[in-house]
Amino acid sequence: MTSTFTSEFREEFELARERWLRRRFLWYASVVLVLSGLSVLVTLVPAFGFGISVGGVPEDEKARVIRATRIGAAIVALLSVPGLVLYIAALMYVRKHLLARESLLRLVFWLIVINGVLGFAAGIVQVEFVSRVMTPAGQPFSAGDLASASLLSGIFFTHFFACMFLPWTARESIRPIVPLLVVHALLVIVYASGWVGPLVAILASPFVAVPGAAICWWRQSRFHSRFQYGALKRRYGEMRQELTDARRIHEALFPKPIEEGPVRLHYRYEPMRQIGGDYLYSRFCPSPRGPMPMLSVVILDVTGHGIPAALTVNRLYGELDRLFGEEPEAPPGRILEALNRYIHLTLASHSVYVTALCARVDPNPSGKGHGGRTVGTLEWASGGHPPAFIRTLDGAIHRLDSTAFVLGAAHGDDFQHGQEGMPFGPGDVLIAYTDGATEARDRDGRMLRIDGLQRIIAGLNGEAGSGAVAAAVLQSVDQFRFGPPADDTLVVEISIPLDA
Repeated sequence: MTSTFTSEFREEFELARERWLRRRFLWYASVVLVLSGLSVLVTLVPAFGFGISVGGVPEDEKARVIRATRIGAAIVALLSVPGLVLYIAALMYVRKHLLARESLLRLVFWLIVINGVLGFAAGIVQVEFVSRVMTPAGQPFSAGDLASASLLSGIFFTHFFACMFLPWTARESIRPIVPLLVVHALLVIVYASGWVGPLVAILASPFVAVPGAAICWWRQSRFHSRFQYGALKRRYGEMRQELTDARRIHEALFPKPIEEGPVRLHYRYEPMRQIGGDYLYSRFCPSPRGPMPMLSVVILDVTGHGIPAALTVNRLYGELDRLFGEEPEAPPGRILEALNRYIHLTLASHSVYVTALCARVDPNPSGKGHGGRTVGTLEWASGGHPPAFIRTLDGAIHRLDSTAFVLGAAHGDDFQHGQEGMPFGPGDVLIAYTDGATEARDRDGRMLRIDGLQRIIAGLNGEAGSGAVAAAVLQSVDQFRFGPPADDTLVVEISIPLDA
């Protein structure tokens, strides 16, 4: 992927993760509030003297046990209130403000750390208080009173529950657990007796974060894969739509077929991709020999394929429009020279070259042709373009070879257009094409080549001026070709109908 696409992908990915985190945090905070509220209500039940079991307690101790249980429950409920307030405030704040992802992660960090510490405090205070009340002499708090497993289970539940909701990375999920594990280690050191048990508890404590971190890693991996697939799918759809629009614009540069009048023009275009580097330009201009206008045609084949070649075609279209706008009667040789100069100065430095066939058909009588027919003239100049063919009314095939170098390869006096001319009358057909036709390969890898295309043209029986010849040539090329096209293919048919 290009750096631009990668940058856009990263920005879209981070924005999607930010929105996802915000949406899931609102759910997380709401569920925590509901569960915490229910927990406080359940805790308050013993505080009001309900549901306290004193079975097995001596009669003279029951009152003290009930009092200790009620006070302990009240303390736990009281210590739960700050956590509730924090989550309510966080929920309202996030609803009203669009926080950046890092800011939201910091908020989650402090919520988990503060609530975890408050949970530790509630456990310590409750057991300390109950211990002092239950033991008149006042026994010190021991490892039996504050079990490390109980503290670790609280850390595990807090972390695992958050990881079930929040779409953060495994590393991000570990951050709020580190302070809680440190506090846990300090409590174990302070209250536990001996050293083996506390050491094992401290060394094993980080493993409580493994299940939650594994969930985070799995969720992030799936999200990344789904997002990447979705982004590529969307981008592919956008590119297809852009290519469709580009093809519509590109093909709008092509002339409309000329189906009436003394000179007819038909063509068939098959780009290798949705757009390509083959192009046809046409322009009518007055003839000095008679009332019927002359038709000037330029066929271009830009090196390369796809969008780069199509962009080059757009530039050449503008240059052709300028040339014919300034000099509508310019002969093919002059147009070829002007195009060569333009391409040499602007495109050749980028290793972009063009083959071109410039032709002009004048249907006005210029003399007598074969069989005494009144014929017009065809003038052409070709810069490295594959040879065109003229099929005359009597079926003879004439080959129009290239008269100059590929456009852009030479400049100044080194480039000679070599314009030529010949009679062109009613019933004659000029077939021009780009190298996508001659380079078509069959199943065995053999190319059609120029001779093969000449045989196809010689065997056609299409009527001049109907467009059937160009269609039949392209159809024959497609039948010969095995697999998809390896190059853009343009077939052009210019003719003077018999009734002209």
